[in-house]
Amino acid sequence: MAINKEANDQKYQIPKDVLDDLDGIVQSAKINARLLQIVEAAARLFHQRGYASTTTRDIGNACNISPGHLYYYIKSKEDFVEIFKKIQESDLEEWEKIVRKMMKRLPPEELLIETVREYISYIHAKRRLAIFWYDAFFQLSDEQRAGIVEIETRTINLFKEIIELGCKAGQFHVKDPFVLACNVYMMCATWALKRYLLRQNYTVEQYTDICIELITATVRSASELDQQKLSSA
Repeated sequence: MAINKEANDQKYQIPKDVLDDLDGIVQSAKINARLLQIVEAAARLFHQRGYASTTTRDIGNACNISPGHLYYYIKSKEDFVEIFKKIQESDLEEWEKIVRKMMKRLPPEELLIETVREYISYIHAKRRLAIFWYDAFFQLSDEQRAGIVEIETRTINLFKEIIELGCKAGQFHVKDPFVLACNVYMMCATWALKRYLLRQNYTVEQYTDICIELITATVRSASELDQQKLSSA
């Protein structure tokens, strides 16, 4: 996944096709440009103040837009939940395509390593989005939370599929691939959620290498332990 880390560190990159998908909000290229400004301002304020403490008036003030003018683009603060969800769904589809291509040419362990590397790179670029979901999750409706859980589940299941490929190939002997996939997912997400601590000692590249070392040690040690059991049986 080609990511411009410096650009994404400052703002969300919102694909035009994602914006065009938001029926009732986006209606023209001109509106897209203004909506992009509003979404970036909202993302910045949510990150600084939290979702609950940010009002639509705050967002309008940040964009120099009156409440009435803002209402033309955004009906309520909840609209941003749908926009951010669309962004994440688009990102997930791109990441899945990359992983599926790698599946055709890489052995399981190398595939797992490169998938983790790609995902942490994505988490680093969109870390404000990860923090937003963590902060806002329990303030959302059941339907909104279900949408976020679905995205997380898709991500975890792709890690699970890779681990199962390694098991089928005899390279991994993992008792519960789903639990390990959940742990891999959380290890990647931790860079965003606990970056304020981690960055004191590590760059994102260093953190990625440590995660890969821990994950590969886990699947290897599980394999070696099973082999020892088979030998002693």
